[in-house]
Amino acid sequence: MNRHVDQRELTHERLGDRFAFALSRYDTDRRVEVLVDDFLGPERLRGAKVLDVGCGLGDFSQRLSDLGAEVTACDLGAGLVERTRARVGCKAVVADALNLSATFEPESFDIVLSSECIEHTPDPKRAVLEMARMVKPGGLLSISTPNRLWWPVVRLASILRLRPFDGYENFSSWRGLRGTLAEGGMEVIREKGLHAFPFQFGLHGLSRWVDEHCQPLRGEMINICLLARKPSA
Repeated sequence: MNRHVDQRELTHERLGDRFAFALSRYDTDRRVEVLVDDFLGPERLRGAKVLDVGCGLGDFSQRLSDLGAEVTACDLGAGLVERTRARVGCKAVVADALNLSATFEPESFDIVLSSECIEHTPDPKRAVLEMARMVKPGGLLSISTPNRLWWPVVRLASILRLRPFDGYENFSSWRGLRGTLAEGGMEVIREKGLHAFPFQFGLHGLSRWVDEHCQPLRGEMINICLLARKPSA
């Protein structure tokens, strides 16, 4: 069933060429390292059917493809889909994260990956449940989203026009995201927090060290990263 798409959901599409300059290369690379390299790795990815939800500019699809996965990238923005298709050479389609079942067959992917996508929808919980539906029994969902604790800081930066984004920013909590995954029949098997302080400070060496050595503090870190498995039938 089709739904009305709010223009706030297309903020990244509207940014066009400015989108790449608005991103932090360090932040993107760190999320690729965790969600793809650390949580999944080449042995799991080689030959696996992977769905990249909210593909954006294709950074995750590129790394997944480089490690041997059969990648299908999707995004709500047609321009972003075309950029990813041209960059990676993978299958790329326009699809709604809140209604993936309208485009893909349930339980048709070995792995679903999504980074910093669900918060840009009007209903992050529904998006996660849709992603869980796409995972085959025994398959994995690798996902990241900003921590709700940091929403006031991000909101202030937006008010001060330090950020170009003007869409939805519905951040999640660790507890809430774990609960949604459980509701979708997924079992969390890995957790990692990223960025104990804003990466805009530029202290990337220190930030990486804290990420790797201070995980007991992940509940206060900016990004929530989870890997969940759907039990085998």
